[in-house]
Amino acid sequence: MVEAESPELEAGLLLAFAPLHRMALGVASGIVMGGLIFAATLFLVVKGGYPVGPNLALLGEFMYGYTVTLAGALIGFIWGFGIGFFIGWMFAVAHNVAIWLWLIVIRSQAEMDQYGDFLDHM
Repeated sequence: MVEAESPELEAGLLLAFAPLHRMALGVASGIVMGGLIFAATLFLVVKGGYPVGPNLALLGEFMYGYTVTLAGALIGFIWGFGIGFFIGWMFAVAHNVAIWLWLIVIRSQAEMDQYGDFLDHM
């Protein structure tokens, strides 16, 4: 017979195995990555000097239209948001699949433990 579980345990289990919201994690990751590229570019533009950000300018090889200028900072934000969104979204999908598979394993083991004794006595 199954014992009644406490509401605290049930709430804790729901939180422990809660899926990540794909869109929310994607947007949050996109804003962070886009903001970092924007802030780094803006810092170098405001700082000035010669040469202006030769290492950061290499991002232009991967992000079409990106330069170390104010307009490039906006383009970098858009590219950073897109890349960060994709990475965050894929991480949430992978996390949710891993949790789903883990729950299947736990449930299968529990069913085998429950029915194992029954089949042994046949």
